[in-house]
Amino acid sequence: QIFAEMKTVISTNRALDGVIVSVQSLASIFESSRTPVYQALQMLEKIGLAIRVDKKAQFILRQSDQASAKMPDVVKRVSDSDLKTYFHNTLDVEKQRIDDLHHDMEQQIANMLPFGEFWINEQKAADNYNVSRTIIRQSLSKFAERGLIGKDYRAHWTVGPLTSKMLNDLFSIRSKLEPLALIDAAQRLDNQRINVWLERCYKAKEDTSSLNQEMIKLIENDLHVELLNCSQNMGLKRIIGQTQLALVVNDIFAKPMDGRPFVATLSEHIMIYELLIRDSVAAAAMALENHIQLSANRTNQRLKALSIFPTPPIPSWLTRQ
Repeated sequence: QIFAEMKTVISTNRALDGVIVSVQSLASIFESSRTPVYQALQMLEKIGLAIRVDKKAQFILRQSDQASAKMPDVVKRVSDSDLKTYFHNTLDVEKQRIDDLHHDMEQQIANMLPFGEFWINEQKAADNYNVSRTIIRQSLSKFAERGLIGKDYRAHWTVGPLTSKMLNDLFSIRSKLEPLALIDAAQRLDNQRINVWLERCYKAKEDTSSLNQEMIKLIENDLHVELLNCSQNMGLKRIIGQTQLALVVNDIFAKPMDGRPFVATLSEHIMIYELLIRDSVAAAAMALENHIQLSANRTNQRLKALSIFPTPPIPSWLTRQ
């Protein structure tokens, strides 16, 4: 992918002809490891769009139609910031592609959680999404931080199984920590922002047909992510982030069961927001704790119900244990 982007940019920008670049600079620009950048430059060298400088990790970019480009009479140097401007559009496209990959992998993994134990094959995932293993590893590391996946004793990435005990443990931790984060966040919240979240809940409650998978995810995110992120206690937020697997679980249930089972949640969200608007922070924290405890019971019931659904198609990069 980096090779294709560099080839396009070099071929269409005469100003880059004769510019010397380093592997490290390009790796920083592409937010990648050095290996895929070095491999891309080697491929460019073969088609005459780059010339290696001695044995250093530096190359001179050339606009040439010949397989072996000649060394330019004058070598140009540009700053990393100027070099980055040439790759601005391709970087935006690449970032969006990686974001899409991340969300798709998350959804695929979440869908399989209740249906057994699986191993993740990094190389097969990289081949499936046509990216380097580095990109896949970055996404997997983020999933692990949130408790979505784990590692076995051989350091293999694993998915599942999702059990009632695991959910109960996570909800127990959340019920104690999230109210603390809410209390800390309350002093930095303004009523205008809270009203946006509150209005979303009211609209969903009045029109349950709008309570689809995406809307449920957004409403849950308002309270349990956006609001709590206003806390400045970084350690507390990091631990909470590792226990929010339940938010992903709710996303699983939303698809086969539509929004009806989530209507009760809306009233609890509304109560928390209204207490915050009235500046009753302690009461809002208690309401949040109660909401998480009730959510634990509902989620366990949904987990039992989900067992009757057929196992979804297993992605090529997952192997059942």
